[in-house]
Amino acid sequence: MRILFVVSDLFFSEPLGVMLLSAIARKDGHQTLLVALKRQRMATILHAFNPDVVAYSAMTAYEHMFYQADQVVRQYQATSGRKVFRIMGGPHATFFQQVLNDMKLDAICVGEGDLLFPRLLTALETGQSLEGIPNLLLAGQTSCTKEVPEDLDAIPFPDRSLIYNADPDLQQQGIRSFMTQRGCPYRCTYCFNHSYNLLFKGPGVKLFRRRSVDNLFAEIREVRDRYPTLRYVRFGDDVFVIRPDAWLEEFTERYPKEIGIPFYCLIRCNTLTEEIGKMLSHAGCRSISMSIEAGSEEIRNKVLRRHMSDEMMRSAFTVARKYRINAFANTILAIPGTTPKDDYNSFLFAREMKPGCPTFSIFAPYPNTHLTDYAISLGVLDPQTDFKKISTTDSSPLNNYTPEEKRFQLHLVYLGQLFCLLPDFFLKIFPLMLRLPLTPVYRLVSSLTWTWIVSSRIFPHAYPRSPLILAKAIIRGLKFILIPNEAGKIKE
Repeated sequence: MRILFVVSDLFFSEPLGVMLLSAIARKDGHQTLLVALKRQRMATILHAFNPDVVAYSAMTAYEHMFYQADQVVRQYQATSGRKVFRIMGGPHATFFQQVLNDMKLDAICVGEGDLLFPRLLTALETGQSLEGIPNLLLAGQTSCTKEVPEDLDAIPFPDRSLIYNADPDLQQQGIRSFMTQRGCPYRCTYCFNHSYNLLFKGPGVKLFRRRSVDNLFAEIREVRDRYPTLRYVRFGDDVFVIRPDAWLEEFTERYPKEIGIPFYCLIRCNTLTEEIGKMLSHAGCRSISMSIEAGSEEIRNKVLRRHMSDEMMRSAFTVARKYRINAFANTILAIPGTTPKDDYNSFLFAREMKPGCPTFSIFAPYPNTHLTDYAISLGVLDPQTDFKKISTTDSSPLNNYTPEEKRFQLHLVYLGQLFCLLPDFFLKIFPLMLRLPLTPVYRLVSSLTWTWIVSSRIFPHAYPRSPLILAKAIIRGLKFILIPNEAGKIKE
């Protein structure tokens, strides 16, 4: 069978989900192709590839792009006379299952699709019934049985040729993404993980699963040998370290000897102790994502449920600096129940932490998260909000801020990163600058600052070595930030 995977766009953080499914499909003899809606023309790909299955992988912020793409698929079916099985997976389909009826899809994948996908393709190819396949919700159904794959070592390595065929320039990027585990035990109110755990928990279900070090290293070596441009490893787990354990000890002892490539991972301040910092540094960790989220301990713990004291935050960032690990540290502004003064205090706290790459974003509410429900309960968010149009780089969708306050917050997002790094003197003029009507200028400053800091501190030496490809990547990034409306357009 011929499977066309559809994503919104391609960045250095590869879409590992569709790459895994492509590997699974190809292992069984099927053909796969990827289309990135902002890069290729959907209609052209459809007529050239003639797929039997179109598999959308969608995040909520880009739902509208998949509606547009599906209209193109429907037109293709009408003109070609071919029947195409249309299925959506990814976070959006899992948590907003109404998309099955809204888009009149044939099915959606609820949760992980590693076990579902080969069963689905076999059933479609042989004409068998699709009823009863776990995690597969069919048109007309309201529920399905659920399962999670427990043995991650049994899953094929992601099919990276899928994305390099779609965008050959990505081969010149020095970053490659890998996953060591699945699952997250934390309950941050702005995140879907808690809802996912509730959706799939049950007797004997292992929600937190990890690959063996042998299996992980085998994949990294294969990628290193096949794509020698690899200069930086990005571990994309929701949280790389929960506690010091046998797995981490084995990983940190073997990694510098057997792999020896600098790496980046995600971690929480409550985990980055002196012991962990030393282990990660020894292994070759040179950058981390370690979020601040709120400068107020009360907001951080009572509203966001991060369960981290200010002292714990200070300690963790001190450890990161001690071991020369640059921290990519995000702070959320416009949190429900807070004021612009709280936002500015969060900026000051982030500045105090001295992360390698401080970033700021506007709270983006999504249904089925506790923080969105909290915003609605406070009366600051309309329950009928069109969540598809919300972005973390747009002004706040909450109704308790004035237009001037929303502009102040947005400017703090754009300028906060730079002013976290400037000398104290500049703080005297910063509040005034935040109130000036210079949004386009500040957006440009933000784009240039972000590009410089990420390329020099978080993924140093990982940028493309070809001047032409580097220029194309920079232009693409600038367009994404400077022309927000372009982010929602597809090439039909």
